[in-house]
Amino acid sequence: VEKIQTFRQFRHTKIAGKIMKPPNHCDEILILFFNFVSTVAITFINKACFSRISFVYPAALSNIHFVVSLIGIEVLYKFKVFERISVPFKDINFLVMILLVGLVTPLNNTSLKLNSVGFYQIFKLLVTPVVVFLEYFLDDKILSHKRGLYLVLVCISVLVSSIGEMEFSLKGTLCASLWVPLAAGYKVQWGRLKRSYNCSTLALMRAVLPYAIVVQSAIAPIVDPPGILDFNWTTEAIFWITLSGLSAFLVNYSGFLVMGNIGALAHVLLGQLKAAMIIIGAAFIFGSRYTSLQMIGAIAGIVFILLYSHVTIKEKDKKGKIASSYNRIPLVLMEKGIEKS
Repeated sequence: VEKIQTFRQFRHTKIAGKIMKPPNHCDEILILFFNFVSTVAITFINKACFSRISFVYPAALSNIHFVVSLIGIEVLYKFKVFERISVPFKDINFLVMILLVGLVTPLNNTSLKLNSVGFYQIFKLLVTPVVVFLEYFLDDKILSHKRGLYLVLVCISVLVSSIGEMEFSLKGTLCASLWVPLAAGYKVQWGRLKRSYNCSTLALMRAVLPYAIVVQSAIAPIVDPPGILDFNWTTEAIFWITLSGLSAFLVNYSGFLVMGNIGALAHVLLGQLKAAMIIIGAAFIFGSRYTSLQMIGAIAGIVFILLYSHVTIKEKDKKGKIASSYNRIPLVLMEKGIEKS
């Protein structure tokens, strides 16, 4: 049964007459590292935007990120780095993706703004089981017992490392509760849409982002405080916001690469790894104070993420060998004892 399921998955990667070649392990590591570094960088840059220049408009900043990303994508398209795709606007999956991309980032920033980091992290961890459920419900993906165990241990470890002051509000709780299923759907749906159109990450970003910007602009007055029209655009403000936009292009591109080419769970775990690494780095580099339990949780989280990745690679190699062996067998139709090739 396992071989049949693997062969079916292998066959379904052939879409529109082309075989979608999955990235090898080296490519996957480079994509993950690219996303990890760019995400950590933008965290500190956005912090500078909020604290140094007092640009306290998360939805507006997200829109700037998407606009800069779209400009970067258009430049790459002019240089023929990728081919454009034509997506029918009546495609319900495409419309769902637009809404998810447009809503998730502002809701995420608002949740962090209204809740403490510890409470925010608890809801962020809830994305993991929702992703597992959606992948099972939509794509029949089932985690092995080993991967499931390591996933639970990662979540527990990161929760222990992040727990601190548990401040929250009713509005913040409602916002976080709404964000969790949308964030999980966003991570899962991107990979599904990319496979259905058999396109590159940049081509799909070019199709989705213009409409997502419209959605973010529509909800910005609800999410952002008043006063953005009176913001003082100094040279320093322009520098930090531009730097944030350029970093966002790298974050968006690498993040969509992870979700589209590796998987939604990989993107979730990368976020957990970032949280653990920031705690350890802040303690050793900046002298930040964390309890012994928080440090143990952070280190344990990194160890379990590495173990999860090791098991995942071994399982992929096993499935790849099974699919390869089936690919060498000629397809023969047996009908009433007669062989037909």
